[in-house]
Amino acid sequence: MKKSTLILLLAFALNFVLPQGATAQEKIAIGFWSQAWYQHVENGKNNNPLNDFMVRRAYLSVKGQPTDYLGFFAHIAVDRLGQDGLDNPSQGLGSGLAFRDLWITLSLNESFKIQAGRMYVPLTRNYGTTSTKSLLTTDLSFMQGGIRGGIFYTSKVGRDDGVTLWGNPFDGRLQYRLMVSEGMEDISNPNDQLRFVGRVAVNLLEPEKEWFNQGTYLGKKKVLSFGAGLDKQNDLTLNNIPGQDNTAWTIDGFFDHPVAKDAVTVESAYIHIRNSTQTNTFAKLAPGDNAGLFYLQAGYYFGAPIGKGNLQPYFRYENVSVEQKNETSFWSGGLNYYLKGHNAKLSLDYTVINHSEIENQSMVTLQLAIGI
Repeated sequence: MKKSTLILLLAFALNFVLPQGATAQEKIAIGFWSQAWYQHVENGKNNNPLNDFMVRRAYLSVKGQPTDYLGFFAHIAVDRLGQDGLDNPSQGLGSGLAFRDLWITLSLNESFKIQAGRMYVPLTRNYGTTSTKSLLTTDLSFMQGGIRGGIFYTSKVGRDDGVTLWGNPFDGRLQYRLMVSEGMEDISNPNDQLRFVGRVAVNLLEPEKEWFNQGTYLGKKKVLSFGAGLDKQNDLTLNNIPGQDNTAWTIDGFFDHPVAKDAVTVESAYIHIRNSTQTNTFAKLAPGDNAGLFYLQAGYYFGAPIGKGNLQPYFRYENVSVEQKNETSFWSGGLNYYLKGHNAKLSLDYTVINHSEIENQSMVTLQLAIGI
């Protein structure tokens, strides 16, 4: 996207949402956040080691609330800028800028909101509600686009275009999200079938009422949440077989709680896929496959500073079982060093991919994340 086009789009948005006489400073909140990575990949390119420097994510956020009922949000983003062998400018991957998120919200009350535009697919917690700015681990789970993996469901970099009804009834003890969206749009969807996605979460301690949750609250919140989601799009052509119905469902749990001055975070989920729409070469997943995914991750935040910041070790285990194929597992361990919460942190991650048919592969990632 050209800079001039981007500026015109922002100017149009400001003119549309601001009432007569208002100023951008009164109605608009702007932020910036970025992750810089160095990554070493064993057997990464032609079976040789790969050393990769990249900007994993860079987001310019624009948020406005011109009335009590209407608001908007936009993420103008680039992902994986400089990653070896990856460049898809139209999706904001590599050399291009794109609207990662862009929506308008009609909020009638806290229990009923209508959100239209491009937004998270409300299926999983890990990449359906959690902000990538506040992850427990250095990146998302491997099957949801983390490290160097791909997203197991149909998406535009984790998002889709559509309408979502959502809200927080019972003072936020319950959160629901119901989306109707485009899903597959190419020749795999010859009859232009709509996609239907839904998620519900029950909060037994403190509520999570925001659109973006945190992956770890660093001792500032007490959360025990259980969620379930369903994603369905019918009559697709997968692996050259017409009339296939894609279905994915998930159950997940999340626990985050202070321990004296420290805090513990634990998260786990199981995901079942029927007639996959996506390909993942690491896990041998192909369109039309059935598969089960599982992950468990946990971290411990030390409230007592070490030097200028706070330390948080973590681990994650992830397993992918594709029907009639061998299993693949992913082991990750790392450290977060928080200089100013999620707005300034250093992370070091070591991930090993256990392939059943070929030699194991390791990846080391060093990250600096900063934002305002």
